[in-house]
Amino acid sequence: MKYTLYCSFGKLEHNAGSHELAAVEHGSDIYDVTDALVRDVTEDLAEMSEYAGCKTTAFAPEPVQPFRKIKRYDYVMTGQVIPPNAPQNILIEYGIVEESE
Repeated sequence: MKYTLYCSFGKLEHNAGSHELAAVEHGSDIYDVTDALVRDVTEDLAEMSEYAGCKTTAFAPEPVQPFRKIKRYDYVMTGQVIPPNAPQNILIEYGIVEESE
């Protein structure tokens, strides 16, 4: 399976057309690539100039819930920029598209 990770720069539902490709991972299922996706999100956040020097982390992927208005993604992840180096606790959602290879 192929897992394509997109950064939303906020919430998934906002400006879906402007989400940017962050990474592509390959594995047998989402659990096989979870560690790599968490690393991709934390590195993506750490490389953003506005978060330079801040500690970053990410939560494991979860299936997109039916109440979400965006249907483009199969999974969602949340990246976090952590105080005290960050001005506040910042959460950024990432969408994941799952495709057969």
